[in-house]
Amino acid sequence: MSSELLTRYIEAGFPHFKQMSGLPEWLVPDVTEVARKLGDQGMLELAEPLGLSDRLESFLAEAPEVDSLPIEIWQEGIGQWQAIHHVLPVAMALLRACEKIEALERRGGLVADVASIVHGLATIAYATFDSHGGKILDRLAVILGGSPAEPAALLDRYVRALENGDNDTLASIEECILQHPTWSEWTKRLLAEGMALPFMPRVIGIGPVPTSELIRLLAAMIVEVVNADRIRDTGN
Repeated sequence: MSSELLTRYIEAGFPHFKQMSGLPEWLVPDVTEVARKLGDQGMLELAEPLGLSDRLESFLAEAPEVDSLPIEIWQEGIGQWQAIHHVLPVAMALLRACEKIEALERRGGLVADVASIVHGLATIAYATFDSHGGKILDRLAVILGGSPAEPAALLDRYVRALENGDNDTLASIEECILQHPTWSEWTKRLLAEGMALPFMPRVIGIGPVPTSELIRLLAAMIVEVVNADRIRDTGN
């Protein structure tokens, strides 16, 4: 297996993935940077509890070099993924969740700890895209009173339980995850890896996307500030 081949696949494939899934340009801009920081070994260790490491290693052992794959191959492979239509609504639901949780924390109204929240959000979100995630998603949907076919709505329901201080629902979600060895171990590793990153990954980047007009406007504003500082300092 070529050095850091998985990382290079993510770097090369993520732009195609964003396009095919409909993710806006400003959303999750740090995915490739997180992949670089984790490296192949870190990502394989993170995938191990879900039973993905062996499959990934087998694929990478025979995978062609990234540069040899034309755009059509990326698009065809990504387009055949049955769960791709969930990517955008789940990503936007996670964005809403982050905003509401941050607001709750600022008001001092957050009733759950960070680890528990990561367990809940990560499991609901990722179980949708895991081939073995159906069973736990079914259980979580029952607790939340929603449908496993609508994971974005389940994320909204989870955040509503946080906002309402519904400790019974939150405790049931946490217990369901912790009683499942696979998902319990995966969420623990996810939290540990996230806390160990040297930066805080951003859910959003620059919004709106910097068009040429916006770039010119920002440049003009910077020039005005520089000129104002010069006039203040020199008097002319």
